[in-house]
Amino acid sequence: MLLTRSLYNPALLRSDLRRCWPLLGGYTLLWLLFLPMNLWRNLTETSPEFFRQTIEHILSSALAISVWFNLLAGIVLAAALFSYLSSTRATYGLHSFPLRRSCQYRTHVLCGVGGVLCGDVVVFLLTVLAQAGRGVLWGESLTWLLSTLVMFLLFFALGVFCCTLTGWLPAALVAYAGANCVAVLARLLMSALCDIFYPSYNGSLLDLSGNDIVTWLTPVMRLNRSFGGGTIMYRTSNVNDTFVSTEAWVTMLVYGLVAVGLLVTSCVLCRIRRSERSGDTLAFKPLQPVVRWLVGLLGGLGLGLFFAMLFGHAHALGTLLACTVVLGLVCMTGSQMLIAKTPRVFKKIWPELIILCVIITGILLSMKADVFGYESRIPKADQVQTVRVNTNIQTGVCVTGDPAEIAAVLEAHKYFQSRTDNADGFIGRPITFTYILKDGRTVTRRYDLRSGEQQYILPMLETDSFRRSMVMSESTGLTLGDIQTGYYDLGKGGIKQDTLSQEQCRALYEAILEDAAAMDMSAVDLYGQERCNLAIHLQNFQGDISADLFLNTQCTRTLQLLQDWDIIENAEEIFNQTYEESADNVGIVAYE
Repeated sequence: MLLTRSLYNPALLRSDLRRCWPLLGGYTLLWLLFLPMNLWRNLTETSPEFFRQTIEHILSSALAISVWFNLLAGIVLAAALFSYLSSTRATYGLHSFPLRRSCQYRTHVLCGVGGVLCGDVVVFLLTVLAQAGRGVLWGESLTWLLSTLVMFLLFFALGVFCCTLTGWLPAALVAYAGANCVAVLARLLMSALCDIFYPSYNGSLLDLSGNDIVTWLTPVMRLNRSFGGGTIMYRTSNVNDTFVSTEAWVTMLVYGLVAVGLLVTSCVLCRIRRSERSGDTLAFKPLQPVVRWLVGLLGGLGLGLFFAMLFGHAHALGTLLACTVVLGLVCMTGSQMLIAKTPRVFKKIWPELIILCVIITGILLSMKADVFGYESRIPKADQVQTVRVNTNIQTGVCVTGDPAEIAAVLEAHKYFQSRTDNADGFIGRPITFTYILKDGRTVTRRYDLRSGEQQYILPMLETDSFRRSMVMSESTGLTLGDIQTGYYDLGKGGIKQDTLSQEQCRALYEAILEDAAAMDMSAVDLYGQERCNLAIHLQNFQGDISADLFLNTQCTRTLQLLQDWDIIENAEEIFNQTYEESADNVGIVAYE
């Protein structure tokens, strides 16, 4: 029988729609409840002057939740439309039709994408209808429609790709979940290992920037940051405000191209996929070693680290090695059993198991010996553009680009790097060095400044920038003329608070600078846990330039001014809180 040539097959499309209409209908119903119905309900209870703000709030919330809606809808529809690939009988039956596999593939994709597109258009029209008579926000509504379609297309394409690579539906679901989180899990694992082997390591998943490779490889994280992580803003009187950021548009463009690429790749794979592989865990044999090694390495290191931490011996190299090696062998063997669907796999993979043990042992030993030079790396002075030194407890952040001060910071860093003794417990305060290099890279290291160590890093402590940071957190380029108003807040819950006049603010600013210049930077109590119970904020009238003052017992001139103005009776009354108490009461914004 001759094969027909067409973009899609109407009979197969009708069959797909009969099977998937409950899923498509449920997806559309959820959006109808969340957008048009929600708009109607809220706008009837809102005053006319707040119509625009209410509409924007609901649309921005819809963008944020769209990530999770489409994450679930993508794999559910993909699994429903391509579930026949998990059954040998169904695969042979469908492939026996007088249709090319590419035509069958396009028909399934058309059903999923076309059905969601129709549902989203209906929701969009009803959303516009709900805004009728109250000022239709066409741009924001179209942004929701386009963003939702791109998100669904991405997750649906990823789901189809996983279904094509596997021949077993549970394996497709696991592959989909892994594709969405493997980069984050690998990043968390690497962060945990660095935290164990590198004492100066200072990093976490929260430190990832929006353009970090891990966020791009984790679509949920990237989309959530672009549409639900603070980049959406409501319009104000400023006409330059936008509903979504440029970052969000770039994200949609990139992921839209990725989705098209995945769909094209899946079509090619469907054409070369062997029908007899249906029912197997993986439909392509070359994927078996890739999956086996990925599970063995990540599973062994991750689970091994978890159990070592559970036993309380994560920092003991022997215990960590034993846990990671044993669980690495278990993970690799178990994954191969699932792939082959038989327990008799040891004879085929025992050489790989030996290599896995060697690799895991090599990774841990190389990190322990600092083969990669993480601990010993200190940037050169001519490589550094700016450096930030943060003592992490109610002080400002020292930021400097002065070559002499950078040299002093580097000498202090060399002292911490050369320190070999390990103190039991926390003494002093943490201190963090962050270098912004001229090539755009960032190097961050964290140490503990212990009691009595000030004498070894005194050149850094006595720099003008560090002195100012100990008593003030200020906007860049702040001058005396910028200070026009301010306020103070004394005591828990604002026992005494009031505004300060311009003359008082400028007098305080001059006094705190004089105190900073006269401080004994080698004094141990200056870096202790003593807390100040008084918050002072200075700023210009617009509020875009400001400074927060951090008083200590050496700020004698500033304290005397406060006593002369009857703001405080004596210095002792504002230095009587513990760190935990003051942390709950005084919020300080650090300006860099």
